[in-house]
Amino acid sequence: MMRTMTCCGNLPAHPGLPVQRLHNGEPIIAPTAHWWESGVTFNTATVYLPRSVAHDPLIARLLGTDDLDDPKLRDGIVAAHYRARPLHDPGFRFTRSFTGLACFTPDTRHLLARRDAPLISPGARATDDDGLGVEDPRITQIGETYYAVYCGVQDVPDAHGWKANLCAARSTDLLHWDKLGALRGDINCCNNKDGVYFPEAIDGRYFFLHRPMRGPMREWAMHIAASDAPDGVWQDCGEVLRAHANPALRTSWVGAGSVPIPLGDQRYLVIFHTGHFHRDGRREYDLDAAIFNFDRFDPARPDRLLEARLDRIMVPETDTEVNGPFPDSVANVLFTCGTYVYQDDLYILYGGGDTYVMSARLKLAALLDRLEEKAARALVSA
Repeated sequence: MMRTMTCCGNLPAHPGLPVQRLHNGEPIIAPTAHWWESGVTFNTATVYLPRSVAHDPLIARLLGTDDLDDPKLRDGIVAAHYRARPLHDPGFRFTRSFTGLACFTPDTRHLLARRDAPLISPGARATDDDGLGVEDPRITQIGETYYAVYCGVQDVPDAHGWKANLCAARSTDLLHWDKLGALRGDINCCNNKDGVYFPEAIDGRYFFLHRPMRGPMREWAMHIAASDAPDGVWQDCGEVLRAHANPALRTSWVGAGSVPIPLGDQRYLVIFHTGHFHRDGRREYDLDAAIFNFDRFDPARPDRLLEARLDRIMVPETDTEVNGPFPDSVANVLFTCGTYVYQDDLYILYGGGDTYVMSARLKLAALLDRLEEKAARALVSA
C-alpha cells in the first residue's frame, strides 16, 4: 500500500488533475549488488519503441532475444536509461554517476530486461568533461540517431571544485554510445545542467533547453539555444521560463525535464521541474507542465515561446518520494528526465527522493485541457 505523507508541508498539487502513481507508489528501478548501481538508481530517460518493421530489430537487440511473439511485447517496449551511483567509490571525492539500462512494457507493469554493466561511464580522468560523473540523461531521437544529453561533472583541482558541463553522446541502437564531449558554443561557459533536445528541426534549425547556473539560485531559469545541426555549435538565445516568486518560500528555480512532446503546428508539451527552499530550510522539487509554441518564437524575445504553464502537476507525497535514504540523496524530490504517451496517457518516469525510479500516469487530454484553459485566460487578459 502506498503511504502518503500528510505532514511534510509541501506546496499543494494542482487541484482536479488526478495523477495515478503506479505500482502502489513503489520503485520500478532500485539499486542492485552491482557496484556501480549499489547506492541509488534514479532520474531516467525514456524512449518508447512501438512495434514496427523499423523498431523490431532494435527491440530484439535491447532484449537480447529473437523471439518477439510474447504477448507482453504486443505494443513494444520502453527503454529506460537511468542514472546510478555506487554506495562507495574509493579514490573519488564523491560517488560518480553512471548510465544503466532497463526495458519495460509500455505500461511499466513488466520489467523485460536489465543490463548488468553501465552503458555510459565517466571519463577515464577526473579532469575529463565528465570525469566525475554522467548525470541525468535525456534521450531524443532525431532522424535515425539517438542523442543522449547529460550533465558531465568535471574535477577542477586548481579551484578545489567541480564544473557541470552539458555533454552529449549518440547511438543508433540505444546500446552502444559514441561520446561527443561537452557541447560546443556558449552554453558551457558556466556551470550548466538540465539539457534536452527538441525532437525535430523547426524552421530548419535545432533547439535545445538548458539551465545555466548563473548568479543566485532564484535567477536560475530555463533557457533555449539554437544550432544548425544536432552536433553543431549552440548559441544561447536567452531565458524562456523562470519560477514564480512566492513570498512564503526562501527561493525557487526551474529546470528542463523530459524531451518535449510534439503536439502539432510547432507546439510542444514540456514537462519541467521547479525547485524550492522553504523558509525552514527544507528543499522541495515539483513537476510542472508548459506548452511552447514556435509560431511565437522571436530570437529577441525567447520568453514569447511560452503559451501556457501549469505549476505543480505533481508534488512529493509518498514516503519514498519525501525521504531519500542514500547518504547523498536529496529528500523531498520529484525529478523527471523521461515521459512518453501510451494509450492516451502521459507516462512520467521520475526519480523519487533522489533514490529510486518511480512511474506515474495521467490523462494527456486532461492535462492539455488545463493548459489550453490557461492559454485562453492569458489571451483574454493580454
